[in-house]
Amino acid sequence: MAGGLATSARHAVEAGFTTARLMEYSERFLARAAQAELPQTSQIAARLLQDPPLHRRWEHTHSQLMHGVAAPSRPAAKAMELRKVTFLMLHRKAPFEYMRDRHVVGATRRKLIRSLFGSQDYAQCLVREHQAFLSSACSFICAGSLCGEVLGEAAFCEALAHYERAYTEYYRAYGDSLLAEHSGENSPVQSLLPYLRYQLKIIREHMVSGKPQQSDFEALQALYEATGDTHVLPVIQQP
Repeated sequence: MAGGLATSARHAVEAGFTTARLMEYSERFLARAAQAELPQTSQIAARLLQDPPLHRRWEHTHSQLMHGVAAPSRPAAKAMELRKVTFLMLHRKAPFEYMRDRHVVGATRRKLIRSLFGSQDYAQCLVREHQAFLSSACSFICAGSLCGEVLGEAAFCEALAHYERAYTEYYRAYGDSLLAEHSGENSPVQSLLPYLRYQLKIIREHMVSGKPQQSDFEALQALYEATGDTHVLPVIQQP
């Protein structure tokens, strides 16, 4: 999808990895993503582009992220900053993804939002999280494309796909444990969460430093399988 974009972007990178060039690539990639044949990606990109106020806010936020990528003088440092952006955006979109994928609605969703974000206005918080999800998801796919198509970091992108699945499983276990706690129940994976977080941290550090081959996803998956509950979790029953 981004072959032509990647070629022109590589030339731009050689000329200077600037905020403006990174933004130009991101905007063009997002427009193409909205027309792609990947339903979830195209829907997210299209929804952001079709909402002018949200699109403007995304441009401002994404520009700040790309400025951080362009700021270092050394190419290796720029690449490291870009990798950091992918993780930042992947983590930021997780709360709403969890609520969507687990079909958390009604009183259960209110409890979860209170646990995650404190005693804030529920309606405003829900709107904010949906907007953050759309914005973060779009920045995530743009940063991922820059890593793969422009920097040619195929190994990082492959590891990132594994990490995203692992983090989704972790956040699902984390969210379920919060809801179980609210219901006065004990989650079978709650005691395991610190180990999962630590393993994800180690993997993330290897990937950010440019050594994705050291990412031990097998050890992480073994932790999940040890519980017998995080691989295929039941749908949450609403009250």
